[in-house]
Amino acid sequence: MKNQPTPHKPQRLSLLISLALLSSQAFAEATIQRNDNQFINIGIASRISFSSIKDAAPNGKDRSNDFEVEEARLYTNGKLHENVSFEFNFARNTADDKVELLDGHLGLELNNYANVWIGRFLPAASRASAAAPLYSTTFDFPIAEQGSYQFAGRDNGAVFFGADSSSAFKYYLSATNGRQGGSNQADNLSYATRLQYNFWDTEPGFYNLSGYDGKKSILSVGGSYRYQKDGTGTILNKGDSKYWNLDARLEKPLSNGAVLGAEASYYNYDNDNTGDTVLPEAKGFFVNGSYTFAEKVGIGKFQPKVIYQEFNNDTTGLDRKRIDVGVGYLIDGDSNKRIDVFYFRENRNNLPDIDGIKAIFHVAHFF
Repeated sequence: MKNQPTPHKPQRLSLLISLALLSSQAFAEATIQRNDNQFINIGIASRISFSSIKDAAPNGKDRSNDFEVEEARLYTNGKLHENVSFEFNFARNTADDKVELLDGHLGLELNNYANVWIGRFLPAASRASAAAPLYSTTFDFPIAEQGSYQFAGRDNGAVFFGADSSSAFKYYLSATNGRQGGSNQADNLSYATRLQYNFWDTEPGFYNLSGYDGKKSILSVGGSYRYQKDGTGTILNKGDSKYWNLDARLEKPLSNGAVLGAEASYYNYDNDNTGDTVLPEAKGFFVNGSYTFAEKVGIGKFQPKVIYQEFNNDTTGLDRKRIDVGVGYLIDGDSNKRIDVFYFRENRNNLPDIDGIKAIFHVAHFF
């Protein structure tokens, strides 16, 4: 895409985080299995898009027309022991067109209450961050979801997580590298936590799915907090990096077979007024709604969707307001095989507005 702001790494590279979420489902049918406690799952994912944006051609007056291979990924996960899990995922980095390690962690999974992962993973954050937009929350990654870690928003560290006996209440506590060098000359770690409660059906395990395609009734609320001492600014003008968010998700299968969905999330970023543009002083939110029709048309179901977002960056002075309106076509009613077509318009206070259409074909599958 031309004449658009350079997307943050999470927006560019985290759109298929949800494939990792499928690991709990994939465990039921392992690709290669020695026994119930020793197996490996193999998965692939691809996201290919076409966009056409007003006045974004090289001459500055015609529409741009661009095809892009946004994602190409290979996933592996499984178990070595009843209580020892692993995950090693690889992805093409669009920044340099090279294949890099996405996730790489070992897990000590003791029970429903206490589990530990160590290695590279997605730190505790908002629901959208841990679920990815391609699965029915937003068409593209939310503009208010910011991050500065390793590749695709991941970071190296350890996370302790679990739930109560019913899995309705979930908690996460992580310690990761965060920003290294620069303002953080003392090599302080970044700490994050997330709490979540599900009033209806539960979502066991580390991740949540954005949408369950009518298989669950979801009413979930959650929040996260992240802090790193000296995690923002420069050596001469350092400050503490702080972030918090609140989010909620509603998904309800209706009596006629349709599925109603809605989600909202609020974000607040604090960089101690250091002027750091990578970790800005900012706030934002998004709200969305969707309706998946019960009737199958051809090989899939239609899912109209509307999203409204705002992101106010006090550090740069850039305020963004965006609306997306479109429809998804869920092949076999499955969000993992879908085509999204949508119109988007983004108003920006000190840059030209963006007005365009986009189509995305996405497939994510474990064998």
